[in-house]
Amino acid sequence: MRLYEKTLVAEIRNRQYDKTVDGVQVLFKPVPDAEPAHLDPRLLRVIQEKQKLFAGRAKRGWCLSGERYRPDKITYDLTETPVDCEERLISIQGNHKIDLYIYRAQNAAAGCPILVYLHGGGFTAGDIHLFGCQMKLIAEQSGAVVLFPEYRLAPENPFPAAIEDGWGTVEWAYKNAAALGADPAKLMVAGDSAGGSLTNACVLQDTAGIIKKIMGIYPAWDMSDYRTQAAYTWCYDAYDIVEEEKALAYSRIDRIKSGIENDPESSNSLYLQGKTSTKDPLVSALFAGDEALKRFPETIIVSAEYDYLRPSSEYAAKKLQSLGVPVRSIRYCGCDHGFLDMLGTIVQSEELCLTIADELKKCKAADRA
Repeated sequence: MRLYEKTLVAEIRNRQYDKTVDGVQVLFKPVPDAEPAHLDPRLLRVIQEKQKLFAGRAKRGWCLSGERYRPDKITYDLTETPVDCEERLISIQGNHKIDLYIYRAQNAAAGCPILVYLHGGGFTAGDIHLFGCQMKLIAEQSGAVVLFPEYRLAPENPFPAAIEDGWGTVEWAYKNAAALGADPAKLMVAGDSAGGSLTNACVLQDTAGIIKKIMGIYPAWDMSDYRTQAAYTWCYDAYDIVEEEKALAYSRIDRIKSGIENDPESSNSLYLQGKTSTKDPLVSALFAGDEALKRFPETIIVSAEYDYLRPSSEYAAKKLQSLGVPVRSIRYCGCDHGFLDMLGTIVQSEELCLTIADELKKCKAADRA
């Protein structure tokens, strides 16, 4: 089975291609064993299994514990060489501490890059149990030091707690990189979904330019109501899918879309709790002014084909490109929001870890204007 998975990952890489979409060059990562406009066959099975697993839950409605404890989200350790993991408590702003996990391959070279990874989970869920295997694989494949903070979660800790912890971790990483055997001038920040929003927020606070590269994975660039967004248009026409799989694909898109539609006011948000607007740039970086966006470092934006957030992410790439920011866009075909959560089941999750590792290996100590 492992050899089969490696073959599929290699096939994704062998078949990937570039195409210009709305003026932006996009690197397409095709499904390795399906035709275009189809869901990945492994994802198709997962969706069908989840529908059965959560059939009763739909009647009970949303609950916080159901988001934090997900029996359907299982990851596997795919590393083949030793990777050390150290757990530390670090101080944030001198008034509280958070848990930090530090991953380093035993053969990591001195002066290697350093990655701060900010996990997704709607600002209310996500922890080392869901993302530890991914961090371990990235550390093994990149030779970088990988830091994973368990930032404070809402609703117990609403905005801006997660941003404070994310940025505090970035500052800690920069100050302690040399002691960790890494080069502080090769600092990269990455995050998926809500973690993509936190990554952008860190850049907006980085007046000294210590972050050299960021990578947003199906990132939340815009959490405002799409029905009031004038910069770009959201519609189902953006998603090309065969008729027989349309209902399943739309069900995955609607997971995120319905959250926007049912939570138009920030006062209803477990994360924001009325403390700011969804149009606050620290929440939705698309609303930052041009001068702030021009300061973004090299940016890689990763999208899933059947994800509500894809149109806003691709618009963000176009916007950054127009401002002269070095930006690249990657689209994983046949996938939906959250596919990184299924390492060992969805082969694109493994391939994405390798892509993150590739970006770390290319990380240079370049100056930002």
